[in-house]
Amino acid sequence: MLKSRFEHVAPADYDLAAVLVREVGDQLLARLDLVALKPERVMEVGCGAGYCAELLQKRYPTAEVCAIDDSASMLAYAKESNSSQINWLCTSLDVLPARDHSIDLVVANLMLPWCSDLKKMVQEWRRVLRPEGLLMFSTYGPDTLRELQGQTIQLPHFVDMHNLGDTLLQVGFADSVLDVEYFTLTYREQQRLQEELQLTGFILAQEIVEPLEKNSAGVVPLTFEVVYGHAWKPQASKNVLAEGGVVKFPLAHLRGR
Repeated sequence: MLKSRFEHVAPADYDLAAVLVREVGDQLLARLDLVALKPERVMEVGCGAGYCAELLQKRYPTAEVCAIDDSASMLAYAKESNSSQINWLCTSLDVLPARDHSIDLVVANLMLPWCSDLKKMVQEWRRVLRPEGLLMFSTYGPDTLRELQGQTIQLPHFVDMHNLGDTLLQVGFADSVLDVEYFTLTYREQQRLQEELQLTGFILAQEIVEPLEKNSAGVVPLTFEVVYGHAWKPQASKNVLAEGGVVKFPLAHLRGR
């Protein structure tokens, strides 16, 4: 799933280029400050170089943290660079290595665009979560890399926030909350732009980005729409209403969880 876009990328080079991945990871996990959750078992899906897994271990030092990825080289790099307390597993992300209802918190940071079957992936997240377990994720929205639209390159699939909300409800998640933030990365050199897009999996190794015009500041801006989301797996006795799209309520309400 993720592997095909990253198998020719050196993990250390990816780690250097993944500035936005780390920034979004910080923003995503900061949302856990609003949640009264004391997980015993945590799973990060698509852990890459291990940045979020390490933060999760520090946040929940007594929890069992499992970080999985389908790239053996990326996992080896993550294991060498981060905490030995984390359980690093190289496996397909299509079927998670966990029993039904066994995980308290599932985290997925910016991995969905490289997922071949969104609904199946979300169903798998729900399967492993215990009742009242929490899903936290981020992904790229359809405005991402809008400056490259019309070019003959094969970008990943960026899903609209409302479609994500519909999918969460369809598979049985409850109280889903989604919001959007925009980031702009700027480049003075076209070659560096090209390299970073390849290293972070946005374009294939053989693809070439056509030259882009610099703005008045002498840089090329690239837009990234980031969608943050979280949702709860309800108790078995609860029915999830799937009409009307995404259920939204103030984040402060989560303090009661």
